[in-house]
Amino acid sequence: MVRAQRDGAGPEALRAATGRTHEEWRALLTDAGALDWDHGRIAAHLVEEHGVDGWWAQGITVDFEQACQGRLPGQRADGTFAVSRTRTLPGERLDALATLVAAVAGEVGEPARSNLQARTPVVRWRLPDDSRLAATALAPTRSGTPVNLTWEKIPDAAAMAAATARLEAMLGRALAS
Repeated sequence: MVRAQRDGAGPEALRAATGRTHEEWRALLTDAGALDWDHGRIAAHLVEEHGVDGWWAQGITVDFEQACQGRLPGQRADGTFAVSRTRTLPGERLDALATLVAAVAGEVGEPARSNLQARTPVVRWRLPDDSRLAATALAPTRSGTPVNLTWEKIPDAAAMAAATARLEAMLGRALAS
């Protein structure tokens, strides 16, 4: 299940980083008229008017949208949904990513594009239903390389559970290989 934004960073962490809690940011944004603003305008307001770091501004914006504008957990600003899962695979970064890519390609076909030289190497697929998959390899740890699969452009909340199950299956195949 996808968690609500408020269940991520706790109030102490948010206050330490931004000077306010979730409730205080919601009240401030409501008073500023943000109930009628889109995602980009809210985030820009937080950065430009309140000096909030961009990463925290995104989280505050999503929390506000979920609490005050009806945005559902897992829902993106464009109205579609996304799910993501991460597992640690053995091996170096590009080897772990190649293992994951092979597992995904076995189910959905060859990727549309990749950028293996990026700071976070990524491989992407466009699926026939217009949804998208992205596989990334994070910085290696002592136990291996965390790899992430994200399924984006899921049309509705009801389809998220099936997408999550498919991500888990693809990651399971990668772990087994």
